[in-house]
Amino acid sequence: MIKLEGIFLWIGVAAYVFSIAAYLTGLIFKKDKVTRWGFWLISSGFILHTASIVVRWFATGHPPVLAGYEDSLLGSWFIVFLFFTIRIWLPRIELLGMAVIPFALFVLGNGIMTASAHQPLSPPYQSNWLWVHVIFAWFAYGAFSVATGIAILYLLKIHLASKFLEKFPEPGVLDDLIFRFIFFGFIALTIEVGAGAIWAKGLWGRYWGWDPAETWSLISWLTYGINLHLRTTLGWHGKKAAWLAIVSFAAIIIAFFGIGFVVGIHTQLL
Repeated sequence: MIKLEGIFLWIGVAAYVFSIAAYLTGLIFKKDKVTRWGFWLISSGFILHTASIVVRWFATGHPPVLAGYEDSLLGSWFIVFLFFTIRIWLPRIELLGMAVIPFALFVLGNGIMTASAHQPLSPPYQSNWLWVHVIFAWFAYGAFSVATGIAILYLLKIHLASKFLEKFPEPGVLDDLIFRFIFFGFIALTIEVGAGAIWAKGLWGRYWGWDPAETWSLISWLTYGINLHLRTTLGWHGKKAAWLAIVSFAAIIIAFFGIGFVVGIHTQLL
């Protein structure tokens, strides 16, 4: 990590942290002006986060897709990016930042602990299919993270009678957003798995080898496929669907954080 990259990143992380504090302070003490600062702090953090990615991109000559730190740097960016996307549709959902930013900080913090020096791409990564694989992986993981954050808010809203939660959209709107983000994430995950298989064919001479990373990608895909099936076919919605979204996210946590502790072809590259 070069100095300029580190400056941008750490100030951005600080902005993310203070945004959560601003949201909580504004809501608890009923200071709308302070609450609005939460959104602007997230915006500032996102700009600085983006700047750190650009600096590293120029320094290494490739997108940040190499090893755990770069993966986390890009992945946390996608989580915040999806937050801004939903905020465009629903201005009232900006308080969702309190639930989404902790996910981004968790992913980013895990990566920072394994920060590595700038390296050129090794031959296994020099494939256009890798970019498709990584980008759609993070679209999927980001969408599932946002869906989980909304599911938590949904459960809080239906169980707690609080003015703190009145600022969020009605439960029906939140339930619909959970479904939309899971559906979007499932499509992105499908593309990720397909692109990964094509990449593997060119790299190892086979489409599928039941490596731990491949296996957990498939388990995640099946988990969210079942999630969508229960919602669209059996009519699961509301409280059951929210809990299902939270439980399903466990597969993503294992797929991203767990495979590094298992020996396999993928883990030699990550």
